[in-house]
Amino acid sequence: MRVDVVRRLLVHLKGMWGLIAVSAISRVINQTLGVVIPAAAVSLAIAAVGGGSPGLWSAVGLLTVMALVKGLFRYLEQLTGHGVAFRLLARLRLQVFRWLQSVEPARLAEERSGDLVARISDDIDRVEPFYAHTMAPLAAAVVVPTLTVIGLAVSVSTVTATVLATVVVVYLAVVPWIGSRRLAIRAAESRRLAGELAAEVADLVQGAGEIAVLDAGQSVLVSLTRHDERSTSLRDSLARDAALRSLVGGLLAGVALVLVVVTYVVGGLGLRDLAVSVTIAWTIMAPLRALEEIVPDTEQSLAAAARLFELEAIGRQTRGEGDAVPGPVRFVAVTVVAGADKILDSVDINIDEGAVLGVVGPSGSGKSTLVATLARLRDPSSGRVTVGGRPVADLADHELRKLVSIVPQRPDVFYGTVASNLAMARPEADEEDMRDALARVRLLDWVDGLDRGLDTPIGERGVGMSGGQLQRLAIARSLLRDPAILVLDEATSELDAISENAVLEEVYSERGRRTLIMVAHRMETVVSADLIAVMDRGRLVELGTHESLQLSGGLYAALWQRHEDTLTA
Repeated sequence: MRVDVVRRLLVHLKGMWGLIAVSAISRVINQTLGVVIPAAAVSLAIAAVGGGSPGLWSAVGLLTVMALVKGLFRYLEQLTGHGVAFRLLARLRLQVFRWLQSVEPARLAEERSGDLVARISDDIDRVEPFYAHTMAPLAAAVVVPTLTVIGLAVSVSTVTATVLATVVVVYLAVVPWIGSRRLAIRAAESRRLAGELAAEVADLVQGAGEIAVLDAGQSVLVSLTRHDERSTSLRDSLARDAALRSLVGGLLAGVALVLVVVTYVVGGLGLRDLAVSVTIAWTIMAPLRALEEIVPDTEQSLAAAARLFELEAIGRQTRGEGDAVPGPVRFVAVTVVAGADKILDSVDINIDEGAVLGVVGPSGSGKSTLVATLARLRDPSSGRVTVGGRPVADLADHELRKLVSIVPQRPDVFYGTVASNLAMARPEADEEDMRDALARVRLLDWVDGLDRGLDTPIGERGVGMSGGQLQRLAIARSLLRDPAILVLDEATSELDAISENAVLEEVYSERGRRTLIMVAHRMETVVSADLIAVMDRGRLVELGTHESLQLSGGLYAALWQRHEDTLTA
């Protein structure tokens, strides 16, 4: 699993390996100079004290140039490494957004929104260390000590170089792997808990009103406290392993110094050689000790990337490429299965172009699922839906969206303004177009009464608007789009009778010009429909006009009688 995650992350580096190489080489040069400059300075200082350094100022000038070069390569490493990382994160984020657009909306709605947000934002950001802080430091951790040991063997002492090489090998073989198995498991658990927390917070924010009304704040607090306790315990465990790696790394650094001094005493090295060897033994640990942070950061990156790649298990909708042509709508043996439940069972309905279809039935009978298959918000498990003789699954997305518009019972209204919400349907629409659409749903007077009119801010999820205003705004948005097929899925359920009649009168006035599908909340909504489909437990049980269905004495007649009894009461 982890190997596959690494492979997939590396695939994104296509076309950027040159910059990665520049970053790694720059780090190697920077950290090699970080060893060479102090060692040369110590050697120069000892020589100066002994009076054996006639070119002192030239050497100082050279060291100054080396220090400037070191800073330049440090800058170049950061520039290229982070440049690659941020480009790749943008590429990865775009890939995830495209995936979101390709997933069947009904399937996506089954996921917890807060966890999805955490994956798209926080998890993608946590991938950054893999690109910016892994490859170059790993290269430096191997190359810099190797070059340093070789240089030490040539210029000072083979014995000292061998001793120091042994410490380096032990460090590389031990320190990065301390608690590595636990680290991989806990990094994955840490990312999972972060997603759960984001989901709980999203639920808390979205359900704040219900929580207050139900006085459930204490139970929510208990749940969040338990989550925080698990996260704290996990962080404590990760911190203990990090502290242990740091302790062992520090001890090995001390061992390196002790062994260098021992070789000085045993081997009879000169004072200059001792000073240079001690300086190198200390500075060579810098690229090695960077691994103490690289390993946990990389594991967090891999865990975050794995959560992103898990999203692909949801699967994409197959996308067509055909053009849309208005025409009759056909539901042919449409069946939808979710788990062990059959939501729709072999539904067949033919709707002539420009006709009005009413859809009624008890709650949970499959009405909303039926119309969702037309807009491809949910695909049939078997059967097909066609428009103008073409399966909707074969149509290009933008063609289907121009053809079919659906207004649900609980429409989504987005943070922004009245105008920006309307413009989502038709970005090129001008103020006159928007005002006309609002007038058609009897919402223009309300908008004109606002301080800023069309530019009035709308809160997230339509905060500050009534349910009826939200529904009318959504209907106006669909009318502005001017689709050939308009579906109202109980889209007037929040309106009072007078407002609903006015809106429906406007909608029905276009019969013949566009096909209308009305999922009924109130029975009188579908009385004048050309055809009424009666659903029950996922099956189409009756199909006909209001008059014929009344006379048949079936489910529709019973629903109508119940409706009349309610009105009488």
